[in-house]
Amino acid sequence: MDQNQPDIVLECDTNELEIIQFEINGHLFGIDVLKVKEIILPSATTSLPHSHPYVLGIIQLRGEVLPVVSLEDAIGMDRVVDRDLSEDKFIVTEFNDKQVVFHVHNVERILRISWDKMEKPPSDLSNVIGVVKENNHKILMLDFEKIMLDINPEAGIHPV
Repeated sequence: MDQNQPDIVLECDTNELEIIQFEINGHLFGIDVLKVKEIILPSATTSLPHSHPYVLGIIQLRGEVLPVVSLEDAIGMDRVVDRDLSEDKFIVTEFNDKQVVFHVHNVERILRISWDKMEKPPSDLSNVIGVVKENNHKILMLDFEKIMLDINPEAGIHPV
């Protein structure tokens, strides 16, 4: 490895995590990089009759049929009608043995943060698991598992 290149892999016991910072309606959000498979440009979705209101439809990606979820809708944000769609992205995730695509307005960057920058969210933010303070900005870490449970309660872990 080149000595001038920074390590991009987190070392054990560093008390750090890497997040992907993204934007919806001018607000900053984050997802743990370990949940992200890739980030792609949006493609046309096929709508599903009688699907949950947050589900925009499905796409086919590398032979897999994946649901596409509007994070804007899932977190209860008002839609901005006249916004530029050119920076929109799909974040392809995998967690709880499921792949789901989330539609966001822009992907900003990957951040390596210390856990001590993560604060507990206010109790009225039900889809937020933490708040990261970074360069005078607050990044809301979304609870993607809860968002998916809101969409499909059957997908949760149930006692036997």
